[in-house]
Amino acid sequence: MTTLEAEQNARFAALDPLLPPIAAPPSPSSEPLAVTVGGRRAGGLLTHVVHAKGSWPSLWGPSEIRDLTAVPGDSGAAGLAALLGAWRDRLRGTPAGPDSGCSVTWPSRDAEAAAVLLAHGFAPMTCLAVRAPDPPAGPGPARVTVRRAGEGDVEALTELRLAEWRYTSLVGTAVPRPGARALLRAEVVRSLRFSGLVWLAEDDGVPAGMASCALAVPTPGDTIHGRLLPGRWGYVDTLSVAPAARGGGVGRALMAVAHGELLRHDVRGTFLFYHPANPLSPVFWHRQGYRPLWTMWLRRPAWA
Repeated sequence: MTTLEAEQNARFAALDPLLPPIAAPPSPSSEPLAVTVGGRRAGGLLTHVVHAKGSWPSLWGPSEIRDLTAVPGDSGAAGLAALLGAWRDRLRGTPAGPDSGCSVTWPSRDAEAAAVLLAHGFAPMTCLAVRAPDPPAGPGPARVTVRRAGEGDVEALTELRLAEWRYTSLVGTAVPRPGARALLRAEVVRSLRFSGLVWLAEDDGVPAGMASCALAVPTPGDTIHGRLLPGRWGYVDTLSVAPAARGGGVGRALMAVAHGELLRHDVRGTFLFYHPANPLSPVFWHRQGYRPLWTMWLRRPAWA
């Protein structure tokens, strides 16, 4: 571990006890970035990813992403600002179309860094939130029943996932793409077959919501390595409530069942992703005991 990484880890540990040691990004083709500010060093790694047309990742953000893994060490917000400035200088003159973006993921509790990112044109788009394994909340309304979903529920689950994705395209990072329904349906089938942790809520027999979950362990090369402490975690992948059923306790009923099942697997906690600009999900998830750990900041398009 370099001195810069050790300084960064010490700063993060003081900032939030749930932050793990920093880790290199999963992309093997990273480009180093280094600056000096006030006699202190700051560094980082730059990655450039282009998602194929019609791919799963393309549903959830720009097709071309340039990402900075910043390591300002003990230079703090000043070091982060210098890194962002150097990054902008390096990108100057680089072609970037409207379907592009620059991203930085940073601890949610670092308010000084948030001010720097806002000043450089970034917006907080997604939060990775965590919840301690407390006893689950009480059940929802009596008329709502929650059961384990099966192969016969694929179409109902797909429609619920499609409704959630369409709403996210208005208030989050999702991007309208041709073929979205087919991709979402394939993901529903995959979740049913491999995780099995999928539930369907029905209100008087009518599909009203769904929750899709999984078990995850941070592993080098995956997206949660360096984001969560080591160990087994429960992952709330998708919670979707039909538009006509929102506000009636369906989501609460689903999560009472889902949390209860996830806690049976001796998890360190549960985590999920939500969009701060969504007027519904932040309030709901905070009431469920979740709080932001990391915030993914995005400037879209890359040269906005």
